[in-house]
Amino acid sequence: MMIVNPEDQEKERKARAALIAFILRARRTEEHSLARDRTALLSLAQMQSKIQITPSTGTATWIQEFPPEEQVESAAARVRPLILNDDPTHYGKALNALGYLLHSAGAPEPVMQNLRGLKAEWTSIQPKGRDVRGYYLQVSKAGSGEFEQLTDNVLGFAWIYGDVVHADAERLAETRTFGVRERFRAAVPLVAQIIVLTISTLNFIRVLHQNGMVSGLDAAFDTEVVVTETTFRAEGRIFLAEPHSPDQPMTIPVAGQELGEKWKPIHQVLGPPSPAPESPES
Repeated sequence: MMIVNPEDQEKERKARAALIAFILRARRTEEHSLARDRTALLSLAQMQSKIQITPSTGTATWIQEFPPEEQVESAAARVRPLILNDDPTHYGKALNALGYLLHSAGAPEPVMQNLRGLKAEWTSIQPKGRDVRGYYLQVSKAGSGEFEQLTDNVLGFAWIYGDVVHADAERLAETRTFGVRERFRAAVPLVAQIIVLTISTLNFIRVLHQNGMVSGLDAAFDTEVVVTETTFRAEGRIFLAEPHSPDQPMTIPVAGQELGEKWKPIHQVLGPPSPAPESPES
């Protein structure tokens, strides 16, 4: 006879709920247009760029080609809950939940190592961090000999939390010298990396689910998460009645009840006019 501890049952229920919340958001992120070309997405996340050299002048031009801001903005809106501590879909809650379920299932050490690796990658996403992710910018203050300097992490999150999903006045004020263009340039690789991490984590969970190591997630993987068909059609019968006068309340018939003689099928009311009767011969 196996005795089930109610406290353990509740912990498992909460862990599975946290995992399901992440999966649904991650699948929605996976379907974003920015994630369709995985090679291009990885290129953005890795801050790949082109260098053009002009031998005659000795100058070099650093070129970065990014998607339209509107596309990146919608992608940032999709991933933003995953890095918000208080959101049910936060990556940390999902990874902790996954760790609990894997430990309960007696997962082998290689699986737990992969989980720890994902946690380490996610913790590199620091919304309040000030360290360099890839570069920093310096602007000289005219006539003062001083420089204003900010890292790409500060600029990138200022775009996300100042220009896109919030209007964080403090972040915008700190980055005002550099403007929205530099904030956007720093944010693109950041958003792309979060998408890459999201898809990697989702695929890890998929494999565990398919192998039966983590159960009870069928609905999370089967539920429709995006709208692909935006033309809506509904077939039925439409009836019309005379408009109510302004001083009378609108009454709508209850479904299943007879409509009454005032209600007529729409094709009888708005159909083609009947032909006029022919005049008698004189």
